Formats: sequence, structure tokens, C-alpha cells
Amino acid sequence: MTLAQANPAAKAPVSSVQIVVGPESEPGQPLSARCPEGMGAINGGFQATTFTRSGGGDPYDGVTVNAPFKDRKGWSAMLMTGKVIARAVCIPEAQAPQAVVGPVSEEAGLSVARCPEGTKAIAGGYVRETWYKNGYGESLDDIIVNAPNDSGTGWAAKQFHGKTVARALCS
Repeated sequence: MTLAQANPAAKAPVSSVQIVVGPESEPGQPLSARCPEGMGAINGGFQATTFTRSGGGDPYDGVTVNAPFKDRKGWSAMLMTGKVIARAVCIPEAQAPQAVVGPVSEEAGLSVARCPEGTKAIAGGYVRETWYKNGYGESLDDIIVNAPNDSGTGWAAKQFHGKTVARALCS
């Protein structure tokens, strides 16, 4: 089911949808794509422009942030050591979903950003609070849950070892 089918009033004309692409981050630094004034994010993501590998070719890096802003006006992304470009899909603010933030999880625990009653999660992501590395600085952690919860009333996020915070966009 599309957003328009689920909530016909939320459909924005294609001409009102704007993709915002942030600049390239510095290695291991967060990067944001902020929606223009009067617009809010309906979704987003990232593109890794460098992704560090070990001498054996195994991933050395990890995606530590891929989430909507707390104020719903953009998208953030970050790699543990590499460079990233954040992207936001923006629509008129009056049609943009509400942003909610879950609690910090326990170690290896689940964080759920719960949508207000009567709304469902249409997008979401996570921000890591801790991220484990070995003695060489290689990632020993990974996000193992980044999805709507079973009922669709929130967004869930979980790391293999560390603590994380789920964020959701609800409509």
C-alpha cells in the first residue's frame, strides 16, 4: 500500500517533492541533508562515498547513524570511519509526518520509537549511542534491526552489541 492509498490527504504533488543532497562528510563525521524552509522529511538515506576495509578486504566500517532529524526537517547519516552523503526526501511541511524518538536501548537491546495513537510509522532509522571496535579500530558491531515494529505503530532499532536509539516518522 502506498502512502497515498493509506492517507490520500497526505499525497503531495510530484512537483512539491524535493530531494535534498548534503555535501560529503569528513571521515567518521555526521552529515545532514536539511529540507528547505516550509518543508519536512518523509524519508531519507545515505550514500557511502568511502567505506573502509581491512587488509583482508573485510568491512572495517559501520553505518552508525541513518535517521530523520528529531524535528522532522531533514535526514542525518554517519559512518564509523568513512565518508557519507545524506539525502532527504522533502514535502510541504503541512503534509510531512511527525517525528518521534525512542529511548536509548540497553546493551544489545531494542529501542522503539512509538507513534502517537492513530498513526503508523512510514519511515525511520537509528542513531547509535555506543559502537564497539576491536583493538585495530575495526567494527565489531552492526545494526541488526532497523524496521517498523510488527504492528506498524513505531520504528524499532537494535545493535548486535551496543546501545541505539530508534527514530520514526509517523503519519
